[in-house]
Amino acid sequence: MIAVPGDHAWGEFLVEQGAVAAATYREANERYFQLYQSGALDIHEYLAFSLKPLAEISPEQLAAWHQQFMAAKI
Repeated sequence: MIAVPGDHAWGEFLVEQGAVAAATYREANERYFQLYQSGALDIHEYLAFSLKPLAEISPEQLAAWHQQFMAAKI
């Protein structure tokens, strides 16, 4: 079994919360995970993808989701 990094799990959590478009976000999240595993990830491209939704969510909501994510997923 391959360990899934926390950032990938966080992306799945955002999908579960309805914070991102499920199909397109999940597809991109999986693609970036495969690139990470193969050693070909462009970190700048990945960060632009993964941080974009965070800029659109209130700090209060992010804090609540962070607590929920840590308790349930980590």
